[in-house]
Amino acid sequence: MLLEDVTAEMAEVVYVEIDAEGNLELVRSLDIRSTPTTLFLDRNGHEVGRAAGAPKRDQVFAAISAIQ
Repeated sequence: MLLEDVTAEMAEVVYVEIDAEGNLELVRSLDIRSTPTTLFLDRNGHEVGRAAGAPKRDQVFAAISAIQ
């Protein structure tokens, strides 16, 4: 998977996959309307980006670069 591959070599970046069906309350609180949805969070847990659908490699690198 793209996100796992990209983040595997970045010690300061953590990739976490959450099952939407098993976490409906979280999905609602984050206002996730479609899956997959990728949230980019800074080290304090604040959302700094979001991608609906499967993100492309350049989108992932741009989002990670913007956070660091």
